[in-house]
Amino acid sequence: MTLRTIVRRRAVEPAGTPAGTDARRSGRRRDGGFSLVEIVITITLMGVVVAPILVAVAASIRASTVSLSSAEVETVLVNAVDRVNRATRARFPCDLTSPVVAAVETHGWSPSSATVGHEYLDTSGAWQSDAGGTACPAGIPQNGLIQRITVTITSPDADVSRTLQVVRGGDE
Repeated sequence: MTLRTIVRRRAVEPAGTPAGTDARRSGRRRDGGFSLVEIVITITLMGVVVAPILVAVAASIRASTVSLSSAEVETVLVNAVDRVNRATRARFPCDLTSPVVAAVETHGWSPSSATVGHEYLDTSGAWQSDAGGTACPAGIPQNGLIQRITVTITSPDADVSRTLQVVRGGDE
């Protein structure tokens, strides 16, 4: 055998094959791929790695949805409270539900998304509710009456709810 033949055989022979033997003649085959066990183990390990990532992504999406819903509720609430503050006593002396409902409907939500509580300050300095649900004693407007309006807005999916109180004073 010449040096050239030996070099050529070593280049073709698989690793671990003794020099001078031919892999084809000895009946050994070269490694042709992965076994089923190796593939199953790989898929299992990938699942173990990917599962927590999917859980984290789902939690992130949920947090983003709640954040967006919270921002929408706060926008509607500020709009409703602004309408309550701008409502004149001549037009809305005792019941301020209409401006709040208008703010909710402007956003495209159902009027049931808003809850309005009406109270007035009596002569003893305690907050009282009228039986008729207004911010006036017996539903009758009075000069100098201090009113507390509690506005609660709940998102349509009922995940987020926010409340603000507005105090309307004396002779506006």
